[in-house]
Amino acid sequence: MLSIPLGLPEFKVIKQELLSYGYAIHVEKTETQERCPHCGFATSSVHDRRTRKVRDLAIFHQPVYLFVKVKCYRCWNCSQVFSASLESIPPNQHYTNRFCEYLYELCEGSTIQEVSRKHRIPYTTLERIYYSIASKKAKERQTAMEVSSPEGMVLSLDEIAVKKGHQYETVLMDAKAGSVMGMHADRQCDSAINLLSQNVLSKEMVQTVILDMWEPYHKAVRALFPSASIVIDKYHVVQKVTQALDQARKEFSPLKKARYLLLKGCEKLRKDQRLRLDDILEEYPVLSIAYYLKELFRDFYRTDGYNEAKERLEEWIELAKQSPFASFQQAANTLERWKEPILSYFLCPYTNARIEGTNHKIKNIKRRAYGYRNLERFRLRVFLECTGNTTGSQAA
Repeated sequence: MLSIPLGLPEFKVIKQELLSYGYAIHVEKTETQERCPHCGFATSSVHDRRTRKVRDLAIFHQPVYLFVKVKCYRCWNCSQVFSASLESIPPNQHYTNRFCEYLYELCEGSTIQEVSRKHRIPYTTLERIYYSIASKKAKERQTAMEVSSPEGMVLSLDEIAVKKGHQYETVLMDAKAGSVMGMHADRQCDSAINLLSQNVLSKEMVQTVILDMWEPYHKAVRALFPSASIVIDKYHVVQKVTQALDQARKEFSPLKKARYLLLKGCEKLRKDQRLRLDDILEEYPVLSIAYYLKELFRDFYRTDGYNEAKERLEEWIELAKQSPFASFQQAANTLERWKEPILSYFLCPYTNARIEGTNHKIKNIKRRAYGYRNLERFRLRVFLECTGNTTGSQAA
């Protein structure tokens, strides 16, 4: 039989054999003396011996089982009986530490049920192993994030639907590091305050917060970070204008199939698409006003400098109010209301692009498990899988 190093320095291999269920490796601890956990005296008096069967990392896709000869010692000083301590095997467990870590890594990006089936481990056992390690790693990452929190933090706040029936979770993200800092139930002001209070240690560190136009989030940020700059995500603002154009298009029933041509950026259209668009705008001159307003607003975000951007936004709002479309008049009123945080983008050009991408990843985590009944475990999964190595690199 092929002899393979075990890689566990505390043990010496006595015998190896290949059985029908996998490799059996008989080992015992190299140390012949133990320190009493009751009084601290060292002893080598063996009171009893027993054998523990524990599972270890596989070799050549074959399961490996360690048969560990565990010695029970009697202390010379206090006469107490105790078992030898093992570094690589937790007390009362049937798996080595490194095998548990391996199972945890397999569960990342997969489901506990799938890993349980492949490795023939009871689901409840693997679930206990995974969430035990996950809780420890979450605390380590949280500590690393607190230690490495930079001055001038930029936060992103957004919501994600977790269940049907308008059930949401609020997601908090470090926009610079691209790591999820926490999640909390629903998207109300009190929940956002709770989430921000738990995960942001110092109010003075927060320089900028990126939001959409959801009023409860703005109220929470203003309450906790009165000196921070609030920036409304530009993609949500542009979305308001494109939705206004889409509403205007619906007033012309023959244009059901022209939605793509009208909403897509002019510079992204092919030559034949541009010709088709020109024909549509020539045939419907009133609609060309809405299209012109949409393209004019897209040019607004290409402006250099705050003052020029302010002038162009005010000009656009006046033009939209004078347009014949109620949807653009409503969009103009909305933009006028949020004018200052919209213009803050030109002083601090951050967007919610990272958190929107992370929200897609969070949805994949939810779909992979066909949903979560325990939302605390769902949040733990999201925190571990969407924080990545950013905290480690920052701490280093």
